[in-house]
Parts: sequence; structure tokens; C-alpha cells
Amino acid sequence: MNEKKNGNETKTDATKSRIPTGVIVTVFFLVTVTAIVVIFFNFLISVDDPESEKIYDKYYVMIVPEQDSSFWSEVYESARKAGEDRSVYVEQLGRSILRRYSREDQIRIAVAESVDGIIVTADESEEMRELIGLATESRIPVVTLVSDCPSSDRCSFVGINNYNIGREYGEKIIEVAKTKKSAGDTVKVAVLVDSYSEEAGQNILCMGIQETVENGVKMDLTDSRKVDITLVPIDDSNPFSTQEGVRELIVGQESAEPDIIVCLSETETTSAYQVIVDYNKVGVISILGYHDSPAILNAIDRNVIEATISIDTDQLGSTCVWALNEYSELGYTSQYFTADSLMIDSSNVSEYLKEVPNEG
Repeated sequence: MNEKKNGNETKTDATKSRIPTGVIVTVFFLVTVTAIVVIFFNFLISVDDPESEKIYDKYYVMIVPEQDSSFWSEVYESARKAGEDRSVYVEQLGRSILRRYSREDQIRIAVAESVDGIIVTADESEEMRELIGLATESRIPVVTLVSDCPSSDRCSFVGINNYNIGREYGEKIIEVAKTKKSAGDTVKVAVLVDSYSEEAGQNILCMGIQETVENGVKMDLTDSRKVDITLVPIDDSNPFSTQEGVRELIVGQESAEPDIIVCLSETETTSAYQVIVDYNKVGVISILGYHDSPAILNAIDRNVIEATISIDTDQLGSTCVWALNEYSELGYTSQYFTADSLMIDSSNVSEYLKEVPNEG
């Protein structure tokens, strides 16, 4: 009897002490949410770097396309380092958000977070002008990067001289054209352009190509070869669509395939490279690329890519931070900054390969 009674008492005590599962889940959920909110607001208030526990004076965001490309990674890294030297935390906004937001939505997020400055690759759309105006009204200065919105309230534009770059492409086209066809034949050139771009810089660059090549043909710099330049719209929104666009340009069009492909972005360059390798067009189709990533430099060294335009990414990133700081401190800054560029080909690629690993 005593054993039975003691067992019942133990069972009763266990029943009384058991906490319902629903209560445990609810408490855990509330604690988790509270922790996330506290961490988030601490970040916004102090912009605290978890590695160095450094508190920054300002918080800038950079909003760029192709977030995973080496070109934009180098631009951001330059801006981040320049910010470190000036007690400014620079964040590449899209990388810190799990969901993929459009460039316009990222600007809205930055304004809602009351950041101290915005760096953005812009265009000349009405929506972009309105969003830059919204940021300015909120006392957030905006610097446009590489692609501009000149009719907006942006405080400065940090970019490249598109016409000069077009001329460099044009001069290289003239040089390569002499190796492609016999005298009197027509060399076909396809310039890949972003079909969704509303920025005038792309048109200016293409104008530089066209005028340089036309003048070269008139002066017979192509040794009596004609040059036919075609602008080919490409969906440059992601690597897959870009590669598919290049593939359609080449495959199944043996008689119409281009002799030279000019790429105006890193994604276009790597896509064109992959397609001509996959379809055994190395040596048949020449690629003029964009950017000097290790993969592109090694492809030039192996004569798979003819040449590429190298943009000084250090200048682009650091100048954006400098312009925002100057505007914040003085209330004004220069309207226009230009980064340096140069053409890399087989004659000078070895100089740049010394600084990067060989990707085999």
C-alpha cells in the first residue's frame, strides 16, 4: 500500500511540475524576436562592427547590380576601406538582405533606415529621379556611380569617360579587323548592350566605337576591309540570361555569326568566353571584354579573349566616400569625377598577371 501511494504521489508531483509545450514555444519565440529587435536597433543606432567593436560616425550604403561580380566587389571593397579611414561604415546593401530587392526598393529601404549617404548605380528613369529626390528631401546625399541620373538632385557623379572607352574599343576593333578577313571583305562586329538600360553612358560609349571605326575605315587603317557594327540587345539582368543571349547570337548562325564581340560588362565578357569555348569558336570569334578579373586576364594570356578594358575600381569606390564626406562637411562637392581606364591585351597582360593567381 505504501509503495503504491508513494508512486501516485510521485506521478502527481510530476504532473504538477510539467510546463505545457505551448508555453515553452511561445516564450522561446518571444525571446528570439526580442533579441533580433535589440540587435537590429543597436546596429542602426551605433553601426557597430562586430569584429572590431568600432563605433562609426556615419553609415553609407552602396547599391549596385551584379553584386557577386569581381568588378563590383572590388569597387565596394575600395569604398569600405576608404570609409574605415574616415570612421564611416559602408555597407553593400543587397548582400545583407536575404531576399533579392530591386535597386529602387533598396533605395527606399535606405531612406527608411535614415542612412547618412547613398551610393547607387542610377539611370535616367522618372522613378530614379523621384527616389533620389526623396532621399535628398530626407537630407540624405546621393552619389551616382558609373551610370548617372544627371537631371536628379544627386550631389555628385563618380564614373568613367564612356566616349574615350568607346574610342579604345574602336581602335582595338580596327587592329583586330585586319586579321579576320581578306581585303575587301566585311568584318562583322556585335556590340552587346543591356536591353534594359536607360542610362545615356552606354549610348555615348557606342558612339565612340562607331565614330572611331568609321574614321579608321575612311583612313584605310583596316587595309581595305569594311567593318559592320551591330548593337545586340542582351538581357544583362543575370548570368544565365546573358549567356543565353550570347549563345543565340552564335549558335545556328554560321553565316551571320560575328567576327568580333564587344562586351560592356564583366558578366557579358565571362558569358561570351564560356560560349566560344563550349562551341569551339576560340580563334574564330574575338572577344573584347570589360574588367580585369583573374579569369579574364588568364583568358587573354591563353589567347581566348583578345583584350579587355580595365577600370580603376579603387578610384571609383574611394571617390564615392570622399564625395559624400565632402558634401556632408561643406554642403557641396564636385559634380563629376572620372576614374582612369586602360586597354589590356597580350602586349601588357603579363604585368597584371603578376598580381593575381593563375586560375588554370
